[in-house]
Amino acid sequence: MNNLIQNMIVGVGMCIVAIAASPLSSVAWNQNASFISSTDVPIVMVLNEDQLKGKWKQFKGELKKKWGNFTDDDILYIEGSHDKLEGKIQERYGDRKDEVRKWIDEWFEQNKASHNITP
Repeated sequence: MNNLIQNMIVGVGMCIVAIAASPLSSVAWNQNASFISSTDVPIVMVLNEDQLKGKWKQFKGELKKKWGNFTDDDILYIEGSHDKLEGKIQERYGDRKDEVRKWIDEWFEQNKASHNITP
């Protein structure tokens, strides 16, 4: 009986390691991740809620300038909310949402080194 239990524990442990080592593990374990592609390989939006809130004032002007389909009302509605931004990206740029999300991630990557992010 003890051998059976030990074997089960080892088996479960090996499954956990296999899942954690898989390419999708960052997606599976990251609650802030959002799928942005329906292809076989998911693309994950790197931006998280705290980053968006912390950089919102700087970011919103550039977002509207680069992606003109975002209206002033959209910007007021989003107001630093990751979920609302996701919804507006889908609504305004459904066919180009991957492109918009890539630009957003790149913007935040470029701007995180030079500024502190505060929620």
